[in-house]
Amino acid sequence: LASARTSVEHARDLIRGQRRRVVADLGDIFRIDPIPSGPPLSFRICGLPLPNTVLDAATGRGADEDALSAALGYAALLVDILQYYLSTPLPYPVTPLGSRSSVRDDISLLSDANPQLYRRGREFPLYLPRGGSTAGHFRFEYAWFLLNKNVEALCVGRGLRVVDIRETLPNLKYLVYMCCAGSEEVPERKKGGVRGLWGPLVQSAEGVGDGVREGAATQVREEAPITNGDQVTKGIGLPLPFREEEVKLTLRTKGMRENVSK
Repeated sequence: LASARTSVEHARDLIRGQRRRVVADLGDIFRIDPIPSGPPLSFRICGLPLPNTVLDAATGRGADEDALSAALGYAALLVDILQYYLSTPLPYPVTPLGSRSSVRDDISLLSDANPQLYRRGREFPLYLPRGGSTAGHFRFEYAWFLLNKNVEALCVGRGLRVVDIRETLPNLKYLVYMCCAGSEEVPERKKGGVRGLWGPLVQSAEGVGDGVREGAATQVREEAPITNGDQVTKGIGLPLPFREEEVKLTLRTKGMRENVSK
């Protein structure tokens, strides 16, 4: 039992380290930076500013609708990816489609007058409606609220307390920072190269003994010719599934034209 507990703790440490590395990479991809000339707690994601409070109708008409929708799309994509690596399912599923992303509400009690429009009525857009309709703007504000609730769920899943759920990017920044924090060294990314080409060979040799596998691998390495331009085989010590002399590439189309004429 003691050895099993030690094994479990070791596995947890490995998962925690890989999770820190992945979240750090996501933080570099979806970079959230403060706006120097903006008000307090104003941030931008991937260079696009995203305000903290939900816009009213008057403010929404003066804002850049495309930039706001794109910023919400980036935030929705980051939230959707984080749920898998943090093992925290979102209460409101997100459909990340860039500046036309949406959030779905399947758990709230909503009045559905037409059963045929049930699915469409529970899908709320994360982009400002064209034309400035009141109903469309309400659905947009509610979608933004659901996105903030998803961010709150991710924070609660990591034991973090959210003071104001309306602060979308500050809460996301705080979540990413806390998931990357730690005193241990972040593990390096494993360099796979083209080893995936040898997946079928490894699977076919699963039933063979270790000595046979080692002997076969040694034989393959001995038979593998290394040419000056073959840098891949130098890294993995194995040949590619095809030999260099078997691959002949040509750009001649004379034979093709003759076949067409016939």
